Order: sequence, then structure tokens, then C-alpha cells
Amino acid sequence: MVFVPLGSTLRTLLYENELLKAASLYSLKGRLLNISFPLSELSYNPDRRQFNALMLLEQIYRIKKDFELCMGVTASDIYVPQMNFVFGIADVSRGCAVLSIFRLTFGRYGDNQEIFRERVLKEAAHELGHLLGLNHCKNRECLMSFSNSLSEVDIKKPILCEKCLGTLKMLSE
Repeated sequence: MVFVPLGSTLRTLLYENELLKAASLYSLKGRLLNISFPLSELSYNPDRRQFNALMLLEQIYRIKKDFELCMGVTASDIYVPQMNFVFGIADVSRGCAVLSIFRLTFGRYGDNQEIFRERVLKEAAHELGHLLGLNHCKNRECLMSFSNSLSEVDIKKPILCEKCLGTLKMLSE
């Protein structure tokens, strides 16, 4: 599992341990590339002041090459059409995903870095779950629960529920 910094690497590097821990939750060996790729200029929407996550996903697919699984990580805000923002997006058929830490590392918690670290861990692990074939879960505390707000991210636990664990086991057989 390779994590690829997109855009500025400084904020991404602050959360390297959480990204690697997300990979280890699935018994994957993760590594963060020590080079950063610029965000695709074509993916920027100046009216929204956000980057189109679908276009970034395409960029990651082109970077992916020989890596089995690849996740682009950016400190910029991302969206998909018909949504105000997304924390991340995954394409299981191509083995690539994009994660934004932009909204995960801000909030009402002031300087509490631990909550920010846990959010990054959960959402990175969530997107990895998709790459491994898991769908969204209705259990709000499950790692694979869909999150559309920080409060929904905070409710989740950094583990899969029993149902999702069973599904993952079945998918890996």
C-alpha cells in the first residue's frame, strides 16, 4: 500500500503514522512516498475553491503504475459533483483512492492533535476498506460507516464491526 502526497507535503507528513496504521489495520504494509506530486490544475474549481476528487482519482491512477494499492493524500479541500465536499473517494476496480485531510484536521477541538490524528486514521482506513471491497455499513460506529460531517467521523470507532470483518474475511478467501 503506497500513500502519495498530492500538493503540499508538510501537512501530509504530519499524519504519516496514522496513514501507516490505517494500512496495518488490514495487515497491509504501507509506505509514504517521499516525493509529492502537484495537484492537477485541471481538477481545481475556482468557483468552489476545491479540487474535483474524481479528477484527482484519475491522476492517482496514472501515478499508480506497479503498486497494487495507491492512495493520494492531500491537505486541499475536495469534492465530487452533487456534494459539498468529501473526505475521500476510492475506485476499487483500479485500486486507487484519494483522501483529503483538509476538513479532518480542523474543528471545534482547538489544538487537540489527537482528535485530528484519529480522524485521519479512520478515514484513511475507511477508504482502504473500499479498496479491499467493503461497502458502506449502516452501523454508525463501524469504520465503514459513511461520514458526511466531522461529528459522524468522531462517532465511528477505528475498527470494523463484526459484519464487515466477516465480509472482509470472505472477500480475502
